[in-house]
Amino acid sequence: MNKISIKLAAYFLGIILLSTLLSFVAVMFLSRQVEEEIARDQRELAMTIQALQSQTSMSVEDIVSVITRSNYHLRPVGLLDSTDIGPAAHQDLDEDGIVILHDGPFKGATTVLQVGDSYVRIGMQPQYSVFQIWFSRLWNSFALYVLIAAALVVALTHKVVHPVLELTGATQEVAKGNFDVQIESSRNDEIGDLTENFNQMVRQLRTIEYLRRDFISNVSHEIKTPLASIRGFASLLQNPLITEQERVEYSEIIVEEATRLSNLSSTMLSLTKLENQESVETCSRFYLDEQIRHAVLLLEPQWGRKELIFNIELEELEITANEELLQQVWLNLLGNAIKFSPSGAGIDLTLQVSDGQAEVVIQDQGVGISAEDLPRIFEKFFQVDATRSKEGSGLGLSLVKRILDLQQGEISVVSAPGEGSRFVVTLPLGIPVDSKPQAKQPLPPKSTT
Repeated sequence: MNKISIKLAAYFLGIILLSTLLSFVAVMFLSRQVEEEIARDQRELAMTIQALQSQTSMSVEDIVSVITRSNYHLRPVGLLDSTDIGPAAHQDLDEDGIVILHDGPFKGATTVLQVGDSYVRIGMQPQYSVFQIWFSRLWNSFALYVLIAAALVVALTHKVVHPVLELTGATQEVAKGNFDVQIESSRNDEIGDLTENFNQMVRQLRTIEYLRRDFISNVSHEIKTPLASIRGFASLLQNPLITEQERVEYSEIIVEEATRLSNLSSTMLSLTKLENQESVETCSRFYLDEQIRHAVLLLEPQWGRKELIFNIELEELEITANEELLQQVWLNLLGNAIKFSPSGAGIDLTLQVSDGQAEVVIQDQGVGISAEDLPRIFEKFFQVDATRSKEGSGLGLSLVKRILDLQQGEISVVSAPGEGSRFVVTLPLGIPVDSKPQAKQPLPPKSTT
């Protein structure tokens, strides 16, 4: 049984027990009150009879006939001995002239008084009883019972329902787009767990909303910029007075911006597709060291222009993974290392097996990344160097991170401004398959190592 069920059962059981106890106390008090009221009324009658007897010359029979009460029966008694009322009561009667005999909480009382040489017994009328008086007043107790139970139920309802109503109101706020709603709760039951989960959900939705707005803003900016360039230079090309050299220059800019826009669209589509995947379907067995060498060769035009020097130490290693996706990882990481390295600098590239996993380290001597920017480098469209925004879209590292996540890999980075960046990629070796590894590619020219 869950906590809320136990609490509800305990609450209702407590209501029943407490209401019953209080009602029982009220009934017992009422019964005692009725008995005391009967004894008090009978004593007043007895004192009235004694006063009339002492102040008048009326006989006992006349006095009894004069004094009548609807609830009580007055009866003269000739002789009275100790056997009728008991020795102790008989002694009290001789001393005080009045004795009240209690017959029990539900039988009322009988009063005996001495009038001269005679006695008068005062008791309940035969048609009346303590039960009748008690039942006539039972409605008060019943009303009290209902009032107590209603108060406890209201308190219980407030305690249980109020958090639910608060959650309902907060849910309506979230439905309106307000993700700043938080509910405070110290409960240690299912409602408390629900409240905590709701708060966590709202925090995640708020984060997603911020990312969505930032994503839309960045996408709009990234698409708007090349489109504005294309439109502007296309307008200039329509001017018949421009020179041939200017025409060629403007045409090259248009081609460059169109290529950038095409690459941005392709990268966004690839990233969106990967984000909707839960796992990598197509895997093959290949040499990881040769794939990395091939990526270096593909980027030769970029590092050749800057005369960069690669220090390559790649251990021969076969893994099982998605070869096409991993190729994008190395092209992006190596492309960034080349882009942010100064001319003539060196790039260290190593591959080894560490703790049963493939570990690839790419160390450059570039501008480095500040501590403030380091946690955000894998966010979409985030670019550390705004002056180089035309050289990329800020999606490369996001794509790398998603690819590695799909292949159970990890990536970490250590960097500081002016000290370069060190990216470490770890990959599981995977499950061997029967496919034959691809032929090894030639190494980069010796001048680059």
